[in-house]
Amino acid sequence: MVETYIIEETKELIYDNEKLDQWNKRVQELGLTGQTKIKAKDKSPIPFLHMKSTLVNVFLQLCPRRVDIKDYDKTPIPVEILDLAALSVKEKYFNKIEIWYDDKTPDPACVGLAGKWIVYKKNYSHIAEVATETEALAFKSDPEYYNHYFEETAKYLIGRWADVKQSFEELTAKAKKLFIANRKVTIEKAIKDEQRKLEDLEHEAAEQFGFDEAAPLVANLPF
Repeated sequence: MVETYIIEETKELIYDNEKLDQWNKRVQELGLTGQTKIKAKDKSPIPFLHMKSTLVNVFLQLCPRRVDIKDYDKTPIPVEILDLAALSVKEKYFNKIEIWYDDKTPDPACVGLAGKWIVYKKNYSHIAEVATETEALAFKSDPEYYNHYFEETAKYLIGRWADVKQSFEELTAKAKKLFIANRKVTIEKAIKDEQRKLEDLEHEAAEQFGFDEAAPLVANLPF
């Protein structure tokens, strides 16, 4: 099963040039600079579901593995997802497209990442923020190039497949349960480690300051 997450209200802007021109005109007239950040020049705005931090946390809990869509090799990527990925590349919606999954039960999700490339100068004098469409362009951004990394600014859920019967509410409940179980194991282990340290405390003190045979010497001191 496949589920895609195109926002119905913006769907027509992908294929209807007249509607897109009207949208661009209104955005320009109103000076909506924020809206211009969710679209490339002369392209349609991003039509997919924006992932709030809580939704990102849910999917990262259930799908902790993240790979570039080019490198995903666990299960076949459905045609519906590939079509939307191709559309995203054509319209330059994202800097990266990733597949998020779990090793045991993949239930993958396709996520688009918007952001910017941060480029370091060789002399470390400053960091130049470079807005490029691809990572390759970051290498050519400055003659003093030293290194670069990608800074994510927004994530969009393009689609998911396999077991997609569960609603977001059910996925959230599942993520919470898994989070609590994993954290409980970590905390219980930490408690045991600290308890062991507490049990060894007297022996540690004796090693630091001397064992019991030194006690009479202390008692016979003249002060």
